[in-house]
Amino acid sequence: MDAIETIKSHQSIRKFTDEKISDEQMRLIEDAIIQTSSTCFFQYVTTIKVTDKAKLERIATISGDQDHIAKCSHFLVFCLDMTKLQQVTDVKPPYNFRMLIGGFNDCSLCCQNALTAAESLGLGGVIIGGFKAGIAEISEMLKLPYGVVPLLCLCLGVPDKEYIEDQKPRLPRHWLIMDEEYRDAFNTPELEAYDKEVDQYFQNRKYNQRSDTWSNSANTMMQRTKLPATPIIVYLKSQGFEFE
Repeated sequence: MDAIETIKSHQSIRKFTDEKISDEQMRLIEDAIIQTSSTCFFQYVTTIKVTDKAKLERIATISGDQDHIAKCSHFLVFCLDMTKLQQVTDVKPPYNFRMLIGGFNDCSLCCQNALTAAESLGLGGVIIGGFKAGIAEISEMLKLPYGVVPLLCLCLGVPDKEYIEDQKPRLPRHWLIMDEEYRDAFNTPELEAYDKEVDQYFQNRKYNQRSDTWSNSANTMMQRTKLPATPIIVYLKSQGFEFE
């Protein structure tokens, strides 16, 4: 599929058939990951492919009972990996915060490129962040050594077309794209119109129908982000990263 059309047609897919992604398809997705832009050409990212059923089921549970993880073809774990750099530079723990930010950036870029590549092949997927509640257990499951941390994950599979919905509406273009400098684009009538459009989208879905708005959904999800980050910080420090 054309690159622009692939990106424009994106939607998260959480329902997959039992068909597995072929080795050839995975090779192309891996090529997209490898060629992703890299902070200072550090090539921070190591990607681990998980297909073992028992592991997928456990990760699904850890991630908040996300059943699509257990049923996907491939689960990709994007890790910030300092071990390669330690072999060729004088870097040593504790690793500074700039490296952690660079790793987050690079893992995000690799994850998006992998998803776009998969979508261009007629596959589908959804980006996963909920695994961080069990980040230490997943690290042990994947046998991650000191200096390697999982930062982002991706579910991939063959979409079950019966469950494919219309795309979710996005905020008005001028709220998201601005020329030259930032300006306050918030507009109450536009927000009300957008919330109504989103509510119609949720009510008209074939599956998991509900009455909801973007404002309400954002508020609900924001409450989840208020959970203490201490366990994740403790884990990152245990893997050699500092926050100063």
